[in-house]
Amino acid sequence: MNNAIISTSSAAIQPAQPALSYIFDRFAATLPVHDITRKSYAVALSCFFDWAYENCAGFPTDEDIKRYKDWLETPHPRRTAAGPGEIIKFTADTQNRYMRAVKRFFSWAVDKHLCQENPAKSIPGATVRRDNTKRNAFEKEQFLQLLNSIDRSTDKGKRDYAIILLTGTAGLRCIEIQRATIGNLETLAGNHVLYVQGKGHDEADDYQKVIPAAYDAIMDYLATRKHTSKDSALFASVGNRSKEQPMTEPAISACIKERMRAAGFDSHKLTMHSLRHSAVTFSLEAGATIQEAQALARHASPETTMIYSHNLKKKNTHTEQRIYDYLFDIEQDAPTQAADLLRRMPADKQKKALDLLKALAE
Repeated sequence: MNNAIISTSSAAIQPAQPALSYIFDRFAATLPVHDITRKSYAVALSCFFDWAYENCAGFPTDEDIKRYKDWLETPHPRRTAAGPGEIIKFTADTQNRYMRAVKRFFSWAVDKHLCQENPAKSIPGATVRRDNTKRNAFEKEQFLQLLNSIDRSTDKGKRDYAIILLTGTAGLRCIEIQRATIGNLETLAGNHVLYVQGKGHDEADDYQKVIPAAYDAIMDYLATRKHTSKDSALFASVGNRSKEQPMTEPAISACIKERMRAAGFDSHKLTMHSLRHSAVTFSLEAGATIQEAQALARHASPETTMIYSHNLKKKNTHTEQRIYDYLFDIEQDAPTQAADLLRRMPADKQKKALDLLKALAE
């Protein structure tokens, strides 16, 4: 059986499905992680085995793992049951997730004496920036355009509309959407809430308020479902072969990306995460404090939330134009001057000035 796992002869790794299933079951049983994470490892390892079968002359070396890492970083066809699909490019997060699976698998294989060394041990992961500037937030009008572009007469349309509205107003992460069950929807102090299981959590131990419009959209979608037990996934597949099965994170990201493209937003900086990014930005634009925005996003540190505030301020300033106007002695118009004066005022004076402006406008 060892030879079916990893052949140390000149033969390449061959992902015979019965053997791979047996091997992975043994490997997954050692992982103190959730079932969905095990499925994620299965997808990642299957990708590696397929690549190794085509590209490794023998047992993978560290040079082979480097080539695999390079392959993950470059655009390549999506793997489908029918063969190569559309050209995709993995994000740095996805690349790291796939590499972690390979490293952990070989580490386990070494411990079980199935191979002598871990060829992936010294290979670094992809660099991931955590300042959120690599993803754009939607403008208010763009977000409404995205919602209005969805045909809500279909099961898929009802589901996707509910996901987008919920994520864009509650600031949920993709993994929290994926892990949510119907039973996580509850009523607390007269408010609809969704208990969420965040990153690194073993259970749904925190909650996010669900606005009435989002709750109604979810109920409209759930009315199309056959399986609505408390343990059923809140958002499920609508495909013929996987209908009612829980959606995976990649599936959620892909379907939302498809909606964005259909609405005219075909940018690599607009992703599923952009909806969460947008929710935090919308909250600040609507007047929330940093502390309120931090609570919405459930950031561990206010410094993370401050990044959104800094980006918002940068978006709303016109320093470059002011430089040009100064250089060429161009007088700024009244609205620009008023906006500049308001920005320079402390919060209490801003409120007084705004009240005065409202009174003058009546």
